[in-house]
Amino acid sequence: MRYLRVLVFCSLVLSCLSERAFSENWSQWRGPQQNGTSAQTGLSETIDPNHLLWTTPLPGPGSSTPVVCNAYVFVTAADKSAKTVVAAALNADTGKLLWTEDLGENRTAAGMYDMTAPSPVTDGTTVWFLTGSGDLAAFTTDGKPVWRRDLAEEYGDFAVGFGYSSSPLLYDGVLYIPVMRNEKPGAYELNKDRTEPLDSYLLAVDPQTGKNLWKHIRDTDATEGSREAYVTPYPYEWNGRKEILIAAGECITGHDPATGAELWRWWFTPANRLSNTEHNVPTPVAQDGLIFVVRPEQRPLFAIRPGEKGLQDDSILAWTYEENKCWIASPCLYRNRLYVLQEQQKTLVCLEPKTGRIVWQHDLPVKGVFQASPTAADGKIYCISTNGQVVVLAAGDEYRVISTANLNEKFCRSSIVPAGSKLYIRTGSTLRCYGN
Repeated sequence: MRYLRVLVFCSLVLSCLSERAFSENWSQWRGPQQNGTSAQTGLSETIDPNHLLWTTPLPGPGSSTPVVCNAYVFVTAADKSAKTVVAAALNADTGKLLWTEDLGENRTAAGMYDMTAPSPVTDGTTVWFLTGSGDLAAFTTDGKPVWRRDLAEEYGDFAVGFGYSSSPLLYDGVLYIPVMRNEKPGAYELNKDRTEPLDSYLLAVDPQTGKNLWKHIRDTDATEGSREAYVTPYPYEWNGRKEILIAAGECITGHDPATGAELWRWWFTPANRLSNTEHNVPTPVAQDGLIFVVRPEQRPLFAIRPGEKGLQDDSILAWTYEENKCWIASPCLYRNRLYVLQEQQKTLVCLEPKTGRIVWQHDLPVKGVFQASPTAADGKIYCISTNGQVVVLAAGDEYRVISTANLNEKFCRSSIVPAGSKLYIRTGSTLRCYGN
């Protein structure tokens, strides 16, 4: 009997260790691969009360996607009574609210958006928060302040029509922050005290001290609204070279991570650079020597080869998906398939990355539109509409809906996060955790 108990105990320990070994954190906005995917397994196929592990009311609404690392979940929220953006930490296993900190002023943009859109980033020891008002702060994971900055005070307000929404990128021990904004002083009632045009820039920050490593001015021929972008920097490595990709201002550029210097540039359409209504929202993704970038405002999706040096011509263009209607959601690369969510049409398109061939295209069984980017993990694609309708699809070459659910919540703009064999879903008022 004693021998049997020892065997059972060892089996349980091995099972626990195995589960931890296959647990993967989601420490940045688009996950560990920066492309909306995770290697996490054991995820729930259905989002229903039987799989709900916990629900926690948040300090207020918000658009940031939660990040999960080890025992922590980090997210931002709007404290409407105090009119501030709040940083919040929760226990990933129980949902218990561990600590909150005020980050700075909150304001509204375009009538329905606020300053909570940028997602946090963490390395498991420190967590960094950025708000749409330019407040940048670092805390230990248990809530102790490390450093704090006000980028708007230093470099001017983030003049972006629907509210600044880019998330910081932590890559090779450096924090990268893009500010692609309107050049016009006074735009959106901001920067009224300035007379000179405002520059757009990519900032590299030492994550431990908060000090600048460099600031690169990223110029463009585009004007006013077309200079604005909501994209997050994308780290790209190919043929031994590392670079940071930025899609904004009617072009895509590759930058040296060490200096910010522009390595190459490709214009989406030279004939129409000066449009002032086209905001880049989706963040590029890349695979096997191809970069997939969406031109703004429901225009084509391009597959391009990385540029060598300087201004590139259309010889780097591999293929074009002309029928693209994606506007807000970032594409998702998973198991050699590119998934593109057409938000207003409520349609998901599956493309072959090498050729652009449409594998399948299908309307999703929802009534609401989408703003959150799709997530892929454990052989499944997870999508959530703004009114809380969740669709779980099978990843692969056949369109198949595994399950649907209605959370009956509004303002669901955050991507579904897989981590530690659980799914974390941020709604307009709560954070929920689902598991088997």
